[in-house]
Amino acid sequence: GERGERGDWSASIPLPLKALNELCFGSLESLPGGKLRHSFPEEYAARAMDLLHYRYPGVGGESYMDLVTNCREVVLALERMRTDVAVVCDVAVARVLLGYFTGTPIEQIPEIAISPGLGLVELVRGHSGFSIEHHDIFDVGRPSLLAS
Repeated sequence: GERGERGDWSASIPLPLKALNELCFGSLESLPGGKLRHSFPEEYAARAMDLLHYRYPGVGGESYMDLVTNCREVVLALERMRTDVAVVCDVAVARVLLGYFTGTPIEQIPEIAISPGLGLVELVRGHSGFSIEHHDIFDVGRPSLLAS
């Protein structure tokens, strides 16, 4: 539909999916953001060597490859959808989904640029695949998309 018709999710049903949970940092889960380099330099170096396959240490620790596997069923379900779909997920999961739908080589998925926070990434289906449009939810000078 037209852009003016999009965004009416009043009749939608939220479907929480475990596959869309954030990447588990294992025993480093409680580590404040950005502290890996200084607190665990050996883990930081190992992660930097292979962002795709590096698995965080400890119980439940995951890698981007784990997310790729976990998201497989979600991707298949999204491929079958013929209507607009809103996916709310963590940045790492968003990288996996965007990587798949844009044909990004798997090795580059962990480096897909996504701004964390209140933003919206729209995948637009076209004849030759998907294109990405970025939208700021809180854009100065425009009403908030969250405003009622």
